[in-house]
Amino acid sequence: MLDRLIEVGAIREDDDGALRVSSALDDIIDLYDQSYGDLPDKEFTEAVADAFGLDYSEAVSRIDEEGVTREEFVAYLSLRAHFEDEDEPVPDPVERATMAQLVVDVAPATPVPQDMRELDDDEIESFLASNDRAVVFVWRLRCDPCESMKPELEETLDLIPDDVAVAGVDGESTPTARALFDVDVAPAVVCVADGEPVGTESGYQSPSAVADLVADAFGDD
Repeated sequence: MLDRLIEVGAIREDDDGALRVSSALDDIIDLYDQSYGDLPDKEFTEAVADAFGLDYSEAVSRIDEEGVTREEFVAYLSLRAHFEDEDEPVPDPVERATMAQLVVDVAPATPVPQDMRELDDDEIESFLASNDRAVVFVWRLRCDPCESMKPELEETLDLIPDDVAVAGVDGESTPTARALFDVDVAPAVVCVADGEPVGTESGYQSPSAVADLVADAFGDD
């Protein structure tokens, strides 16, 4: 079942084996969470009853016996939409409920692309200390300019010199990095030399624009 979720892009497996909710599914979860995430008990029970074809008292029993949470219910609804978006057969309710539990149990989504090293705030200083020249990409979930850059990322990375280290951060969860780089928007591309920012551009950046930024920042002709 986990393999199926990975296959349809609902869950992603990072290079280190860590499992995360995909950004695609996270976008859907965010929409459903706005509607169902903080429903009062009565309205939540009614929503569960409607989704599973139960009467109200049966829904009360199901929620109590199985410990159904709002988070799991949001994941359950979101999975149906995700499968439909991927033009895949939608799992039956029982299978989808089990999948929803798996989704809730894995790590939250990250906007950092899967093939890019991700840093958290605790790793920033050591990463920069270990690399005298580095490019750090600042990403954010539900960010259209960020998503526009990702299909071109392979080309972008190919244009960065091999001796320049590359990493990414989730801007929303790394306030230390944002303060260090003086960045408050995403996407952003920050060139760092000897621990100090030497060039920054924010907003969508084409591969050639990133290459020019890197060359200018590090004095490479």
